[in-house]
Amino acid sequence: MLLQKLQALGTAASWDSCGGVKQKSFRKAGIPLEYSSFVHDCASTSEKCRLMKVLQSNKCIHDCKYCVNSTSKGQKEELEPKEVAESFSLLQRKGFVEGLFLSSAVTKDADSTAERMIESARILRQEMHFHGYIHLKVLPGMAKESIFEMAKYADRLSLNIEAPSAQHFSELGSTKDYYNDLEKRLKWIDEARHRGARISFTTQFILGAAEESDLDVLSKMDSLYGETSLWRSYFSAFSPVKGTALEEKKPENEAREHRLYQSDWLLRIYGFELKELRLALNEQNRLSLHEDPKVAIAVNSPDKFPLDPNSAKKEELLRVPGIGPKALEKIEIARSGGKQFKEFMDLKKCGVIIRRAAPFLQLERERQARIAEFG
Repeated sequence: MLLQKLQALGTAASWDSCGGVKQKSFRKAGIPLEYSSFVHDCASTSEKCRLMKVLQSNKCIHDCKYCVNSTSKGQKEELEPKEVAESFSLLQRKGFVEGLFLSSAVTKDADSTAERMIESARILRQEMHFHGYIHLKVLPGMAKESIFEMAKYADRLSLNIEAPSAQHFSELGSTKDYYNDLEKRLKWIDEARHRGARISFTTQFILGAAEESDLDVLSKMDSLYGETSLWRSYFSAFSPVKGTALEEKKPENEAREHRLYQSDWLLRIYGFELKELRLALNEQNRLSLHEDPKVAIAVNSPDKFPLDPNSAKKEELLRVPGIGPKALEKIEIARSGGKQFKEFMDLKKCGVIIRRAAPFLQLERERQARIAEFG
């Protein structure tokens, strides 16, 4: 039965991040419960988008120690390309989905599996004339030509790098090569962009399965952002799955995901450098689970603060906790019009979160509070 296939392959796809919202919201959103394993609210596109999120197949040749698809247990299913396209089209006509997120386990080899994914997207684009959002997963080991073909039909491609180094990656499985199957393919996705493909691309790290530090992850992210046009990184806290080689391993604290997402934002959006993020790390090169890394960096940079919002440079103000790009833009507009900030209420009107920013700002030459008073 097709619905059972979709449910099984939707559940199998749940480990892969697309910026989804917790499934508890589905009933409020009017989604039938039987669709909840493969229909997801997603905020990772340019606008919020509800996705049909499934695997083409969950029959895998790889031996990833954390992944349920690597075991012989569980319901094994596979969708034909026409089944993917027709299922999506039906859900779209009913108003349940607006975009497609399609991944797959590697059934025989990467390219034959990718061909089925590409055909699913081709049918949607060329035969069903779907012009909305499609996110396709690049599989480890895919040929360059297959990646370029996939890029013709997708708005976004992604490839999970999983670990920050080959050494860490070797702890997760033995059938994939970190440099050839993953890093090289990320560069080929980047090459597709430079050849004119209108795609963005992302990657994902698994946290806690390979005993990597946050510095390991941050260093790899910084390298990828510097060397490619990677749009953003996602993080998945390790959770043991019964029947896998790591079923007895302790799950990773999900708060670690949040702190790394905050750090990623600092790298990508705020223009922080890796050396600044190091100031937020403890002796084990881990971020605090209880403190915003931007606050930790500011507290550990006493020579940079307090700042006068009337005269500080833009890049300096972005280092102040409680001041983000939108608030900074409003501050800049006000300053260009001759505005002088004399009270914190003036900054609050620009969107500054005063309780976070006050310890690091100075108005009329008086620092308003001691840093120690603000957590």
